[in-house]
Amino acid sequence: MLHYPITTLPPAKYFFPARQTILEFKNNREAEKESDKKNKVIFGLSLFDLKAINRLDKIFGEPTQDEVYGVTRKNSILISMSEDFDPKNDQAFDLHLRKTGDNKYIAWVGSKQGQKIVDANSDLFIKSKDIRKKYKPSKKYPKNKRAEILANSKGDKIWDKLAEICFGCGICSYVCPMCYCFDTEDIVKIEGITKCEGCRQRSWDSCMTADFAAISSHDFRPELRDRIYNWYHHKFVRMPKEYGFSGCVSCKRCITYCPAKINFRETLDYLEEKYG
Repeated sequence: MLHYPITTLPPAKYFFPARQTILEFKNNREAEKESDKKNKVIFGLSLFDLKAINRLDKIFGEPTQDEVYGVTRKNSILISMSEDFDPKNDQAFDLHLRKTGDNKYIAWVGSKQGQKIVDANSDLFIKSKDIRKKYKPSKKYPKNKRAEILANSKGDKIWDKLAEICFGCGICSYVCPMCYCFDTEDIVKIEGITKCEGCRQRSWDSCMTADFAAISSHDFRPELRDRIYNWYHHKFVRMPKEYGFSGCVSCKRCITYCPAKINFRETLDYLEEKYG
């Protein structure tokens, strides 16, 4: 089956896994990881997830390139699919497929790798004349009224109301294709327990959890209402300011899998109606 409902976890996990060794030592020297050399084909991407990966490319690439993410991403081929829509001109992909009524697919080619796939399977595809140009991120950052409203709403009662029903579990972050917070841990060799002589690992984290902003002498956000506000502020205020796009691609995963059934759109609608 080539068309299916949106997945629970986003395909960004292939470039930014839940737990990942980013540095490893053997015989007192840094060792190259074999996983860095593996090629991947991510097949059947929804346009929501394709957009998210494009945005993560910029986040992990600026202002400093994340080498671990960059190597995996460089060795990956992205094949997206849709029945009704096609990628925008500023999105990077290798091949996009749109089904036609005669069980064939119109193929939008986005790279040399995508062209090779089409050439090798010409009987499966109807080639589109719309050959996409190489992805170039826009330097024009749009004005964002929503960002202004959110930035001035920290004292609103809505955050207290959400804190009364929110579990602070972080599921909204873990299923989001645009959340990228992580924690790091250094591991040393312990016979019979650890698998590496020495390594540094990073793992997914969430700004919604109680200890995310805690340091040895202070907690920057001890109250759940402040952590909830920070989640919204990062996605709809800071990211538009830093990158020119929001931290949401409207995939609805956070709405679907939130155990408290919190709908972030209802929160935004409330704030925009009140302060807009």
